[in-house]
Amino acid sequence: MASLSNSNRDQTVLGVLMLDTNFPRPVGDIGNPDSFDHPVIYRRLPGAVVSRIVTDEPLPDDLVELFVNHACALEGAGATVISTSCGFLYPLQDRLQAAVSVPVVTSALCLLPALREKTGHDTPIGIVTFDAERLSPHHIPDQGPLVIEGLAHTDHLYRVIADDLAVLDQAQASGNVINAIKRLNSREPGLTAVILECTNLPPYRLSVLKNNSFSVLDIRDAIKHLQNTHKM
Repeated sequence: MASLSNSNRDQTVLGVLMLDTNFPRPVGDIGNPDSFDHPVIYRRLPGAVVSRIVTDEPLPDDLVELFVNHACALEGAGATVISTSCGFLYPLQDRLQAAVSVPVVTSALCLLPALREKTGHDTPIGIVTFDAERLSPHHIPDQGPLVIEGLAHTDHLYRVIADDLAVLDQAQASGNVINAIKRLNSREPGLTAVILECTNLPPYRLSVLKNNSFSVLDIRDAIKHLQNTHKM
């Protein structure tokens, strides 16, 4: 089902491949059209539930084909750039890009190569992920030093996403993300940049920035970077 939001100032139409979930999506989340200043088209992929996507194993062929087919449908519906709603889908980057003629960004982790050019090969980059135990090297397009921290499995926000709960307490969720950042800082105090892998973390980005000096990047930055690259 298509959903459009706001004015189309830059002629961008974002197509989002949505997981099959029902949990709340506050402003900042890619699943909320008010997170963007251009139209958004959503396609929900039946059966693409969190437990099947958030895995350290290769995705099964049926899921890959499901994403390819829906990416093609988004392009046909007028999307000028396509994204996904889960950073764990980076392994599909090349497959999806080959299937459509518009730019594709599967994950905020797509920013790592460009960010590495700025920070240098020896500078650690932080990643806050939904599930650090399942984020594997095949999800990460980078060979430099990384510090990876995930939500705790007992966290309110983790449970809302993992169990697809209908109620989200944003104050608790913000505290969960801030605590993950604190754990990250305790392991690597000198971080200059942190990427939020999970597309459900950006609503709490401002809370993170309040007490930290490093830059924080998320899927929306990856989309903007992709758009700017293709305008050149």
